[in-house]
Amino acid sequence: MVQTLNLNAALLYYTGRDSLPSEAIHYWQIHPIEISENGIPLLKEGRPVEMKDLESLCRATAPDLIRNIGWIDPMLLAYGVGSEGPLVFFRPQVRRPIYFGRQISLKSGVVLWPSLVLVAFSRRLYVFVTETPLRPALSTSLLMPPFLNVNANHEVCLGSSRIPGGCRPQEMEAWTEAFYTSAFTHTNAPDNHFLKKGTIVQLWEAQLSGKRKRFPYHFLNPAGINLRQLLRRIGLDECKR
Repeated sequence: MVQTLNLNAALLYYTGRDSLPSEAIHYWQIHPIEISENGIPLLKEGRPVEMKDLESLCRATAPDLIRNIGWIDPMLLAYGVGSEGPLVFFRPQVRRPIYFGRQISLKSGVVLWPSLVLVAFSRRLYVFVTETPLRPALSTSLLMPPFLNVNANHEVCLGSSRIPGGCRPQEMEAWTEAFYTSAFTHTNAPDNHFLKKGTIVQLWEAQLSGKRKRFPYHFLNPAGINLRQLLRRIGLDECKR
């Protein structure tokens, strides 16, 4: 059944540049529409768009953006608006299976994983390590991730792993499982980029042996940033939100 849609208003978007160098101006104006006797839409005098206008637009077209927030998982560290993220979350160290592909001279098995800070952004996943067993603070220093499939920029090659369709808080668990259950198959950067000594294969060989009671965080190179600096790097500076 075809429904009649009425034209009620128009949004006009203006851009410009201030006298200051590289200061861009973004301005939105909303104009009511009046239909003439001949059925022609006429643009009436506009006014600046207010927050209530944006909220009304979001409720009508993208309700997930402004829905009420209920329980907040303590593992959630930060997130951006929209399905593309970024989504930043924490996973404490845990004993669970790790999987290796046939290309690697390691058998899959149960190991102690380090505490992780994961960043899902635009259908990509980045991983950092933190020594704390508890939810990290903004001042918590981050370490390099001692994993195969990870490049020098912390990005994880997930291969054929099933990844979520977005980077929203409700997809945090799905991103977690995509990382933990992926098969580690290859190196994407030199071992000494991640480790102070030895190789990634040697580290996980020792973990699989069960001889270590603790994860050897002291083998990992510093990432050179803390959590606050990571959030700023991906556009989630807490001071601007």
